[in-house]
Amino acid sequence: MPSKRINQLNSLLQQKLGEIFLTEFNFPPPALVSIIRVETTGDIRHAKIFLSVIPDEYGAGALALIKKRLPFLQHELMKTLVLQRIPSLHFVIDVRERKAQKIEALLDKVRREEKLVN
Repeated sequence: MPSKRINQLNSLLQQKLGEIFLTEFNFPPPALVSIIRVETTGDIRHAKIFLSVIPDEYGAGALALIKKRLPFLQHELMKTLVLQRIPSLHFVIDVRERKAQKIEALLDKVRREEKLVN
């Protein structure tokens, strides 16, 4: 379980990166990119940023753009945050939501079939 300090840092990183995405990034027009959650290691050396990209087919392109501009993101965080250490950022596409949607669809299917049987 992360400490209160780590949770605060996760929230701060999510907020600041979200602001940078809004003001400094031009994702392809139909793509909507949002930060789902941030997980920072206890030693604050690394932060894993989980992204949601809608529609799904723009995920790879959005991730490539973010990784290309990673030095810029690190620099912007250094300018705006007063921390001894800015964690190294690692971006990944969050698949938990997609898995949850699949499970929900399967449950709906089972419920419909159960109603037909009864």
